[in-house]
Amino acid sequence: MDHYRTHPSRVTAWDGGALLPWPEALTATGTVWFFQPGQDGDADSWEGLNGRIEGDGSATVLGVPAYVYDLNLGDRVSVVENGDASWVATGRVHDAGNDTYRFFLCNAEDESMWRPLSEEFAQRGCLVDVLTPRLVALSSGRSDSQAVADRLAFLEAQGVLVYETGRTRRTNPG
Repeated sequence: MDHYRTHPSRVTAWDGGALLPWPEALTATGTVWFFQPGQDGDADSWEGLNGRIEGDGSATVLGVPAYVYDLNLGDRVSVVENGDASWVATGRVHDAGNDTYRFFLCNAEDESMWRPLSEEFAQRGCLVDVLTPRLVALSSGRSDSQAVADRLAFLEAQGVLVYETGRTRRTNPG
């Protein structure tokens, strides 16, 4: 049986000392569904991200992917309407030039740790999508990606979190 996961919140940004909804995220017009094939006998899965349908019929991704790889916040995708006011992505038509990271907090007993870490990365310029108190997805511009990855690697070495990037392959940003 397929797994369906949708984001419970909107992407946030650092604004005047607090995490607030990213204005672009507030322009979402619906959910765009992305297929992720199962591996090693796992079930196939679908991730529902906030999106905005554009005048040309494509959709702009307005959520940070937590489960789908090789997709980033701001990418534009081709879509087909599935009949229930949501859309299914059929391919990427434009790479927005962002990178995606996800981190999973190791300490299951401290359900508030997501906040200071999310605030830290937002202050560094990342856009933040909090899925659960233990799972957070980050989007950064490519110019900030190495600093974000370095900080995540440091926190992973300290046993605070486990992280991964959102790409399964290298891409040419040019």
